[in-house]
Amino acid sequence: MSSELAIKIENLSKCYHIYDTPRDRLKQMIIPKLSKLALQPPGQYFSEFWALKDISVEITKGEAVGVVGRNGSGKSTLLQLICGTLSPTQGLVETHGRIAALLELGSGFNPEFTGRENVYLNGAILGIGKERLDEKFADIVKFADIGEHLDQPVKTYSSGMFVRLAFAVQVHLEPEILIVDEALSVGDQFFQAKCYAAIRSMMDNGTTVLFVSHSAATVKALCPRAILLSHGELIMDGLASKVLDRYFVLGSLEANSASASNSTSTAVEQPAPSAGIVPESTIETLSASMVPTVESAVSRAARLVSSMQPPFERRVSHRVGTGQAKFTECRVLAGGDEAIVVETGATLCIQAALDAAEDCPYEGEVGLVVSTIEGVELFAINSFFQNIFVPPMKAGEKRLLEFEFVCPLSSGARYRIDLGYRMPVQGEYVDKAFSSAGFSVVNQGERIVPLLFDVPGKISIS
Repeated sequence: MSSELAIKIENLSKCYHIYDTPRDRLKQMIIPKLSKLALQPPGQYFSEFWALKDISVEITKGEAVGVVGRNGSGKSTLLQLICGTLSPTQGLVETHGRIAALLELGSGFNPEFTGRENVYLNGAILGIGKERLDEKFADIVKFADIGEHLDQPVKTYSSGMFVRLAFAVQVHLEPEILIVDEALSVGDQFFQAKCYAAIRSMMDNGTTVLFVSHSAATVKALCPRAILLSHGELIMDGLASKVLDRYFVLGSLEANSASASNSTSTAVEQPAPSAGIVPESTIETLSASMVPTVESAVSRAARLVSSMQPPFERRVSHRVGTGQAKFTECRVLAGGDEAIVVETGATLCIQAALDAAEDCPYEGEVGLVVSTIEGVELFAINSFFQNIFVPPMKAGEKRLLEFEFVCPLSSGARYRIDLGYRMPVQGEYVDKAFSSAGFSVVNQGERIVPLLFDVPGKISIS
C-alpha cells in the first residue's frame, strides 16, 4: 500500500445469507455436511443478498470524501468493513492510521458505565494511554457540555447527550482517519455547527475524513470529493457537486419508477390534471390539515425559546479576532418576540450586543451572514455597503446592533447566524462569532417552495 494512501479498497464485496425460516438456517448447518459425507451435491436453503458488489476505491491521506446513496445502498456496510467491525466476503480493505468512527448511536459505549468511565474506555479501545487521556479530559468534557451527567450511567443519557460525548472523545484523541455515519443528525443545531467546525479543523491538520450524509449541503460544505452507491454498486466517484447531481437524478428515477409501479398495481381511474397543476381540492385539504399544526408549533416554540436556547458562549461554535471587543448576545425577533421558528416571508430583526474589553478608537464595520448549519453561506448584510459605522468605543462600553430583513428561506431546514465586527475598510476582525444564533423556517401559506429560497417570479406563455 502506498504511503500516501489512507484507505485502499479493492474488489470489495459483502454477501449476507437470507433465510425464510429458522428451520432453513438449521438445515443449512446440518444437511450440506451430511450430503458431503454421502457424496451428494449439497443443498442450499438460503438466498443471497449482496450488500456490496466489487467496490474499488483509493483515498489519500488528508482527503475528505462524502459517501451518498439512498437507504439500503450499502453505505453503512462499507464503513463497517473499513473499520473492521465486519469481514468482507470477497476483496480486501487496507487502512493506514488510527481510525475513529461514529457509526451508530452509542457504539463503543458500555451503558452501565458513567460518561467519565466511557471516555477512558473509548480511549483504551483506540490505544490511547491513561496519561494522554488525563491531558485531554478537560477539553473533552468542555466540548461535550453535558454538565453533571458526566458521572451518571450513559444508559440514562438522551440521544443528543450520547452523540455529544461520543464525538467529543473521537475528535480530541486526534485520529488519523475519522469516519462519521449520520450520527450528528441527532444533535441540536449549535452542537452540529461546533462539530462541523471541529471536522474542518481536523481536515486542516491532515486528518482523512469519510462522511456519510443525506444532506447535500453538508457533503458539499465538507467534502470536495464524493462517491455514490446504489444497490451495493459504485455508480460514480468524483467531484462532489457532480456526484450529488447524479445522486438526485438517480433518486428521482428510482422514486418515479416505484411510484409508477404502485400506480399500476392500485390503478384507479382519475381524470389527468394539466401538467404541473395540483388539484385545488388537494391543496385545500393539505392546507387545512397542516396549518393548525404549524401554527401551534410556532407559538409553542415562541413560548419555550428562552429555555431551549443555550447560553450565548455555548452557542458559538468558534470565534476569531483580536478580542478588543466581543459579541455577548444574539437573538432572533419575529413580530417583536424572540423566536427559534419563523415563517417564510416574515420580517426578522436580529439583535446583537457588542461589548468593548479595550478601547476601539476607530469607526468599525459590522455585519451578519446567514448560513446553513454546515457552514454554507447564503447571504450577508454588511454596514460598510450601507455607509453605516459603529462609533469608536472605550473599554467597558456596549453597543446594541439591529439587522432587519425579510426571510426568503424555505421551510424544512435549520439556519445559523454568524456575526462580525472589524476595522475599516474591510480590515482585521475584532470579533467574528460563528453560530451566534439559530432558527428554523416553516411555510404556512399555500405557496409551494421546493428549493432553498422563496423567490417569486412571473411566467408567461404565448
